[in-house]
Amino acid sequence: MSLLPLIDLSSLPDTQWLVEPPEPSGILIGAPNEVSGQQAIQRMADFIGDSIQAGELETPPDQDWLAQVEVPGIPHALLLFGAPRTEDDGLECSLEECPYLVGIETILPAIDPLTMYVNMVRLVAASAGEAMFAWDIVTNRIMTGQTLDNAFLGDGAEPPDRILWVIEGIETEEEDWILQTKGLHRCGRAELAVANVGEESHQAALMLLDGVASLSMEHPLPSPSDIARIGADLKMQLKTAESMELEEYLPSPTAMITDPEGKDASVILEALKQPTVAMYQTSRSSSRETRLARESWSIFVNTCRHVCGEIDCLVQVPFMPKEDDEQDTHHLWLKVVKVNNDMLQAELVHCPPDLPGMTPGDLHDIDSETISSWCVMLPQGPHGPDAAMALESMYPDDQ
Repeated sequence: MSLLPLIDLSSLPDTQWLVEPPEPSGILIGAPNEVSGQQAIQRMADFIGDSIQAGELETPPDQDWLAQVEVPGIPHALLLFGAPRTEDDGLECSLEECPYLVGIETILPAIDPLTMYVNMVRLVAASAGEAMFAWDIVTNRIMTGQTLDNAFLGDGAEPPDRILWVIEGIETEEEDWILQTKGLHRCGRAELAVANVGEESHQAALMLLDGVASLSMEHPLPSPSDIARIGADLKMQLKTAESMELEEYLPSPTAMITDPEGKDASVILEALKQPTVAMYQTSRSSSRETRLARESWSIFVNTCRHVCGEIDCLVQVPFMPKEDDEQDTHHLWLKVVKVNNDMLQAELVHCPPDLPGMTPGDLHDIDSETISSWCVMLPQGPHGPDAAMALESMYPDDQ
């Protein structure tokens, strides 16, 4: 485990949606023992293998110590602090097992907030000595055990970019909701929201918000006068919360996602309920998804052996354009119909009109080297590569 280099994967958003400076981001690590400031700083230096500049600051009443730390390769100074836990903090981990908190706070660079977020968790976990959980102060998300190791601390670990935000709901009228992100302001971007969402459209709205938030990490958010394509058959427009008279419910700035020239996003939400409609992915998300899908291929194949006769098991395959063709690669979904050892036979679910020579229902032999993702459509919700461990526990390999 080491620090990751920052890379410029993003274009800054339109000035309408820029948050400058970004709001601070903070992580608390639960430690099994009390940690002094000197211990924490020395452990951080040992972890990065380099000297760091650190200075003590005036300590607030609820903390034991507070220091400002400058780390080579980290663009902003870090605030590092320690504090005992309190009985009313609401955490499941008992005070006896985990009596102490080591915290870190800094500014995430807008060019690559995800890498800096991963580095924050690694630095403060190293400072604590042992990480029993990580508590995101902004989103209130708590990560423990294997989830923490897999996403942040293990070799080659990389969490999905949606770890940077959560989605919250506000019921404005009976069965009428606003769904909004919380966490993008710390990434230097406006929060995103969808209004007039009925309960039957909540899942589609979650997909829309996660998808647009992810795209905003690598592509600039369009100005309110522009229409942006977010999928082969999906277009959107952004409006200010003020223009929709929703500023009383939402922080500023918030970009409201709507249909082009529409009052809400009802057309987009209906489209996202269809299995043949998908949003674009960032290059980083796509690469991560492909890696995880291929690494967990054996779990997916075993799950298909158990359930593909009763439950849709889908596999995504990239179909490349011809060398002299300027079209984009199409990532198409196929439904598994037969399992042959580690090879699957699957039929094409849909085919875009600009991909000639292919027809829904066409059969293809699929192996781990030809996929970009997979999904099992369980009654409790879709399970993809991120949920591979859960599928493995539900459907143990009986071969």
